[in-house]
Amino acid sequence: MLTTECDSGGRACRFVAKPNSSLNGKGKVIFFAAVLLLSLVIAIRFWLLGAWMVLPMVLLEMVVLATAFYLVDRASRDSETIDITENELQVTKRCKSDIREWHFQPYWVQVNLRKDRINWYPTHLDLRSHGKSIEIGTCLTDEEREELSEGLKRGLEILKPAKRI
Repeated sequence: MLTTECDSGGRACRFVAKPNSSLNGKGKVIFFAAVLLLSLVIAIRFWLLGAWMVLPMVLLEMVVLATAFYLVDRASRDSETIDITENELQVTKRCKSDIREWHFQPYWVQVNLRKDRINWYPTHLDLRSHGKSIEIGTCLTDEEREELSEGLKRGLEILKPAKRI
């Protein structure tokens, strides 16, 4: 999911890329509770019929499902923020508890969207300047990566001084 914010003069822009999350926290809890309730009702019915091994297996499945929901929720908090100002382009990547930052001079930054020759693999979006290169937008779809590439190019072009003839 890509969000873009620019000031009215276009002198500063912020791009935020996050993994798409179709359910919010409350929706995940409701879904898990519904699956848990349905599974327990079925498991208790089997337990009453004498198939007692079904109940521990259902409980084990619910622990695995809860763990999966927790890990997916934690991964959905990851983000990439790209801030463009007149003096600096700053990339901040948040992955779990790790926060990494890169700083570039906006006049020299090159935005490079690399496409696969046979359209088999996803595109790659790189920022390059003075021998440093960083891949951004890894959690985005190809269309969102193209949108981010165009937005970055527009934002950087506005900041560059007018070309003299």
